[in-house]
Amino acid sequence: MQVSYSSLNKCLAYNPCLSRNYYQYSQTVKLQRSQVGQILLPCKLRKSTLSQTNFTQRQIATYCSSDLSTSCREEVPNYLAVNVLQDQSCTKHGIFRKVLVILNPNSGFRSSREVFYLQVQPTLKLSGFMMQVVETAYAGHAYALASTIDLSTCPDGIICVGGDGIVNEVLNGLLGRDDLEKAIQLPIGIIPAGSENSLVWTVLGIRDPVSAATALAKGGFTPIDVFSVKWIQAGVTHFGLTASYYGFVADVLQLSEKFRLHLGPFRYVIAGLLKFLSLPQYRFEVDYLPLSPRRNPKLLPLTEKCNDHLSADSSVDDSWVTRKGEFLGIFVCNHFCKPAQGLLSPVIAPKAQHNDGSLDLILVRGSGRLKLFCFFIAYQFCWHLLLPFVEYVKVKHVKVRPVGNTHNGCGVDGELLHGEGQAEWQCSLLPAQGRLLGQHPSTSE
Repeated sequence: MQVSYSSLNKCLAYNPCLSRNYYQYSQTVKLQRSQVGQILLPCKLRKSTLSQTNFTQRQIATYCSSDLSTSCREEVPNYLAVNVLQDQSCTKHGIFRKVLVILNPNSGFRSSREVFYLQVQPTLKLSGFMMQVVETAYAGHAYALASTIDLSTCPDGIICVGGDGIVNEVLNGLLGRDDLEKAIQLPIGIIPAGSENSLVWTVLGIRDPVSAATALAKGGFTPIDVFSVKWIQAGVTHFGLTASYYGFVADVLQLSEKFRLHLGPFRYVIAGLLKFLSLPQYRFEVDYLPLSPRRNPKLLPLTEKCNDHLSADSSVDDSWVTRKGEFLGIFVCNHFCKPAQGLLSPVIAPKAQHNDGSLDLILVRGSGRLKLFCFFIAYQFCWHLLLPFVEYVKVKHVKVRPVGNTHNGCGVDGELLHGEGQAEWQCSLLPAQGRLLGQHPSTSE
């Protein structure tokens, strides 16, 4: 079959730089079918050996062999590039995945916009994703989008471009909806482009945006436990996927916000040094309900709003354990929390798993700079659990009450929750799991 020069010229003259809305992308695909007709470009452009089409084929291959940067998209239509490059994708079989992409342009060093449009978006388009891209304009914008979006417009998930903070906003937006049972099952994809990307690095083994895009393209889901942190006095509930923490780390998180715009990811280092030099004393009362070794908690489907499931289990067989005194830090972890930055990639809770139906509590007892310094040095080599003043236990519920002038804030997935007065925080797992888009390389083989 001979390829018509007029058809190819019309295709090359078409300007694809339209809106990023996936509805217009769908119209582009329809336009391809009407213009190209029965040519079947992917197969014919490879197999044709006719001399009169060789030059045209080489020209198309030259245009489409790049990474589909902005300049390439201005010269070659998106649909032609998709047909030439994507033989084994979902679009070959007419399968598309509709997702909402929420991009935080201020993440990290404010490079998330460039990273997404130049490195991630082309890969996702080639993999059959039909994306509606929304850039956040203010703090809490991602929460507002996730809590009000019509889920039928993004049935295949929400992709977050940024750090752990935007993922946390989306999670809380979804779990605050009236259609909770449907919302919690909506997969969340992560493109790491922020200051902290511990969640995607720990659970999926992904550290960079290109690998994340590849994992999303391969498909699959990863179940993950969801926990809640409730401020008892105010009745305010916040949800998380990584960890909640109290004491020194929460203090550092609050101070680091002053340096967000100027220092980016390095703000935590500066804030940590400043807080270390002016280290206060932290006193807490901690109650926790240990996980029975004979019990394997079964996660049941939600039948009502999550807030109704946050009361602690008070069955006769369970006994609460109380700890009082000075604590440099309290960590309640949902997985082993490996930071994406750093050469050693230490883990704070090595026994924790993201889908084991339990929380891992770490208590760093005592006060003073020497103990704090010893803890962080040992933590870098994963020796911190060997220290005599560190307690580690798997739990079902945890209650934390600051005493005296102790900082009463609580950090959840990089977001600080401000308490007032003698705030009491209760941390527990939800009776249902969430889902992340993508799988760890070791499980997706």
